[in-house]
Amino acid sequence: MKKVNVFIIVLMLLSMTCLLAYDFFPDLIDFIYLPQSLVVALLIIIVIFSILSNKFQKGNSRLILLWQLVSMLYLFLLVVTFTVLGGISQVGISLNNPVLWVVILISIYEIYVQSKKVKVSNSIRTNVAG
Repeated sequence: MKKVNVFIIVLMLLSMTCLLAYDFFPDLIDFIYLPQSLVVALLIIIVIFSILSNKFQKGNSRLILLWQLVSMLYLFLLVVTFTVLGGISQVGISLNNPVLWVVILISIYEIYVQSKKVKVSNSIRTNVAG
């Protein structure tokens, strides 16, 4: 994986972590004020950028699959962790929100589709090499 891709991945995960932390615990950072609409917009932009970067990336299908798995699990675990720590999302991201579960189901479907692509590409490589 290229250093630029790793940097972008780390930057996106760090950005999501900061935005979700601010959303769940806005009183911890008194000197910064972000309107809820800006927090929502930034979260949506990062998620869309993440999805689009995978769609247009001409790379290893296994790396794309790995990124999808890691990002979905990481974000889900962040929401669970922040909820357990007593945080309350200001924009409505919670385990009780059906929109969150729809997004998770869509992500699982995307992971399933990507895993099929990985299996097909692996079987083609095996047939060509054998």
